[in-house]
Amino acid sequence: MYRGLKKLELTAMRRSLDYWGAFELSEEFDFIIRQGEKNDLFAVTPEVKYYVIGREPEPALAGLHFGTMGKKALVLSMEGAYLVAQVSDKKKVKVTGQAESLVVYGRDVFGTSITWADETIKQNERVIIANKYGEAIGIGRARFDHGGLFQDRVTVNTEADMGLYIRGQQDVAGG
Repeated sequence: MYRGLKKLELTAMRRSLDYWGAFELSEEFDFIIRQGEKNDLFAVTPEVKYYVIGREPEPALAGLHFGTMGKKALVLSMEGAYLVAQVSDKKKVKVTGQAESLVVYGRDVFGTSITWADETIKQNERVIIANKYGEAIGIGRARFDHGGLFQDRVTVNTEADMGLYIRGQQDVAGG
């Protein structure tokens, strides 16, 4: 069943978007949640929001799957990461073309493949892995602070990537 966001969910979503440097997305889109095992967050237009809330039978999907709402934070989907990467460079690493090909197939990122990284990245933080144009190709976790990201070893673990669509190993669309 689709519903609007509760006050605590709205606050958690806005905090998460602020973490990624994309708070303005919370004002640009309307958001709804599809309740189930996971609380999937969808970015929608006002018309879609009006149409799907409380509708029986409910639509299978509505809008862009932005992520999953946890108790205290939003976990971005690849679609959500792509939108965030368009408006912000916060918590982002850019990689070479060769590394881009490897990330799309689920491989981790070597420090020598990183061409640019946000200086605010701390150890064990989630980061958006981007190509040279700044487009999200994956979501990962930094093994080191900004200063250690450029070492000649794996410095970012890939947790999700655009290649999931190609390989069909996991349902990224949330449905």
